[in-house]
Amino acid sequence: MDGTLEIRVIQPEEAHKIVKFLVENFFAHAPLSSCHPKNVLTAEDEAKLCKCIEIYGCSIMALEGDELQADELGKDNKNGQILRLLGEVNRDAGIFDRYGVEEILYLFLASVATSHGGRNIATRMTQEWMRLGKLWNYQVLSMDCSSYYCARVCERLGMECLNTVLFDEYRDDSGNPIFKPALPHVAMKTFAQRL
Repeated sequence: MDGTLEIRVIQPEEAHKIVKFLVENFFAHAPLSSCHPKNVLTAEDEAKLCKCIEIYGCSIMALEGDELQADELGKDNKNGQILRLLGEVNRDAGIFDRYGVEEILYLFLASVATSHGGRNIATRMTQEWMRLGKLWNYQVLSMDCSSYYCARVCERLGMECLNTVLFDEYRDDSGNPIFKPALPHVAMKTFAQRL
């Protein structure tokens, strides 16, 4: 590796490679996916992720040499519980009304290989999202952070925190916390930035 980081839009033919990276680096380590019970993606889940990358064409990745640094369910399904929480935190943030817009650029998944942590790759990728968002005529970038470290990136970039849901207060019908990630991950936070 020569230390040169290339950040670019993911091409449709790279979708399967990106999903493999996300399974190994995001879903295996993200606070909500990795806490008990672990979120194991099915082949159908992986196919849906590939399709999103192929259809929307607005996913980015960072490459260093050849190394990649990417980005209706029941109540008892872990993936469904995560998506339900994302829906609630987003709705309560009121992004569209707050910023007076009808569309936003929403960063859904972001991941950096654990071997490349501490190199500001997530910050640089988020800055690239901001640049691309402006180029694509979006007025607002938004992202939800279940990870303490992801939230720190947003804070360092001056993004506005619109909503916070503490994991120990997000409970099932019996009053038990649904998610119990390891510290320092204690909340889901929604951030946004006018572009």
